[in-house]
Amino acid sequence: MGHLTALRLLNLALALLALGTAAAIVSTWTLPFAEARTDEAGLAWLGALGGSIFAGLGVAHVLVALALGRGRGRALQTLLALALIVTFPIGTAYALYALWVCWAHPVVRRHLSDDGDVAPLVLSAVRT
Repeated sequence: MGHLTALRLLNLALALLALGTAAAIVSTWTLPFAEARTDEAGLAWLGALGGSIFAGLGVAHVLVALALGRGRGRALQTLLALALIVTFPIGTAYALYALWVCWAHPVVRRHLSDDGDVAPLVLSAVRT
């Protein structure tokens, strides 16, 4: 199994984790208020917000996994990795692996780039 396939499977696993977390948050905090079992409106709104954030994160992981399979999605994967790099330790390990696969692994770089090697462009932008 190649690194790109491993990264796609990792994205799908993290999507399941994020969507499951969204469902747990909504069912724990929001649904009791909606069913009139509690009058904590603040927790209901917080649950809805947290559930939306985790659901969006799960959808983003699915979209990135699909885009990587089509030879695209390096920018989306980079943004997702940078967003999760601060969530130590699992998010940090995921982010470092994703960035390495997308930007440093030579076979994947050739597969994901449309116009050849983009590293000189990135390095020249960093130096100026």
